[in-house]
Amino acid sequence: MATTIPKEPLVVILGTTGTGKSDLAVDLALKFNGEVINADAMQMYKGLPIITNQLTPEEQKGVPHHLLGTVDPNEPTWNVEVFAREATRIIHEVRRRGKLPIVVGGTHYYIHALLFEDSLISMKGANDDILNHRPQKENITHFPILDGPTDVMFQRLREVDPDTADRWHPEDRRKIRRSLEIFLTTGRRASDIYTEQKQAKALSIQTRRPWQSLMFWVYAEPEGLKERLNKRVDKMYKNGLMDEVKLLHESRRVRSEQGEIVDLTRGVWQSIGYKQMESFLEAEQNETSPNEADQLRLAGLEDIKTATRQYARYQLRWIRHKTIPALKDYEAMDYLFLLDSSNADSFSASVLEPASRICLDFLNGHALAKPTEVSNTAREVLTAYDDDNSPPKVAFKVKTCDLCKVSLQSEDQWQKHIKGRRHYRAVRSKKWTALIPLDSEKES
Repeated sequence: MATTIPKEPLVVILGTTGTGKSDLAVDLALKFNGEVINADAMQMYKGLPIITNQLTPEEQKGVPHHLLGTVDPNEPTWNVEVFAREATRIIHEVRRRGKLPIVVGGTHYYIHALLFEDSLISMKGANDDILNHRPQKENITHFPILDGPTDVMFQRLREVDPDTADRWHPEDRRKIRRSLEIFLTTGRRASDIYTEQKQAKALSIQTRRPWQSLMFWVYAEPEGLKERLNKRVDKMYKNGLMDEVKLLHESRRVRSEQGEIVDLTRGVWQSIGYKQMESFLEAEQNETSPNEADQLRLAGLEDIKTATRQYARYQLRWIRHKTIPALKDYEAMDYLFLLDSSNADSFSASVLEPASRICLDFLNGHALAKPTEVSNTAREVLTAYDDDNSPPKVAFKVKTCDLCKVSLQSEDQWQKHIKGRRHYRAVRSKKWTALIPLDSEKES
């Protein structure tokens, strides 16, 4: 693929946790006079390098790192708009110094906001300043219905925003609550806001700038990654994970005693490693027997490993369902290069070396290799994720079968249901009942 020398080059490194993204960022920064901008929400917190898996100063090798260990743990997680604004400002400063900005991280909705100019339009909800900066408990205090039964919330949503209600399954509590929360806190219907966002996004497409971002997806085979992540948790524990966990726990205790409400659903409290150890910490404070406390500690470590693997799967789903479709929309798939880090022993040959060659060609405006030709793994994964031939999604309103008392979320589910045995029996039963005279009981 022929390219031109990018006037505003940007290198972006994404992928699941534990694949070596940060190491690649440092290597490219050293080779191409770059500076690194962190795009991992948890690694932004200072004083907690182990629980958030930050590179040590030695591992940074003198490369300037921005937004790494700079946010106070008592602050809430930056919303996507704040991150995009600050990261963009830093990227401009790095370029003014004649250096290459390299963004790296696993908080993919942060990266999404940087890569795609119109993403904030669709990602930002109605008056997110209200929803993101006011604790959920405060919203519940103002609107008790948000903590009530799902069916009650759903009925209320049907009354105020029937178009949005038609999109959700009657038991999808999270989506129902979010949509109702938008209306209650802003006075506007989510359906109206989404329509405005869609129109604004359509307008922004007309003013898109030429694509000038090179992306590296550091990938590892799931089975091998699982073992690697387990070992990393063990290493974190040996390096002092519990010291940071106890520090957080003590901070929470002090703040609570001072009458402050600590929202455990936001900020650093959501970091993998803290909440999994809460039972153990409580047991220690309550002077539980050493044997029971040790069992809780081991169970906590296993929970950390499980949560880490689940997070890696979530990150992978984001790339597949968000990043890749957006790149196709921008016609920029030729700039996404998958690098196979499955074998840690060949990290240099499989990741660092091809990334350097590709980056050099990109910066010099040379023709780039085809992403599917970088390696067998790249070809297999990228081809598997290429769903250009799949039929377009059709908008579908949730349908409810009154006979069977079930709600279906897709046309496929609906067709399968109405052709199934359960529905057939319900229809047959209704027909049979209809044949029985209403006064049959009196006659008997």
